[in-house]
Amino acid sequence: MKHLKTFNNYINLAEGAIEVGDDSDVIVDDLLLDSGEKIKSAEIIGVIKTSKTEKEFKEYFYKEYGNNAFTEEDMQTLVKLYLEVETEETAKETEEEEAEKSEEGGGEGDTGLEDELGDLEI
Repeated sequence: MKHLKTFNNYINLAEGAIEVGDDSDVIVDDLLLDSGEKIKSAEIIGVIKTSKTEKEFKEYFYKEYGNNAFTEEDMQTLVKLYLEVETEETAKETEEEEAEKSEEGGGEGDTGLEDELGDLEI
């Protein structure tokens, strides 16, 4: 599938900003902490992809940069990105499961009555 980017997509992409994936609408930008340290967008995406829970995601950054390195707003920004990606992935999985069910079910209007009657000639 070919993806075309609108002018707005290019405007929103600041230097260092990266899209999470080809099918994703989430854009992650570098995060500059009050301490002056910069967390690269690639690192944020990597942690999002490898973390199984929000708690694990937060723990990585606190361990790596220290508990006092983040303002509440900084951590909210990171968690928001994590949740956006998780929501997107969950929606995508749900769509795929529904597509599989519709393929297996034979579509609408299939009541399965034919299977119940077997070979009876009515």
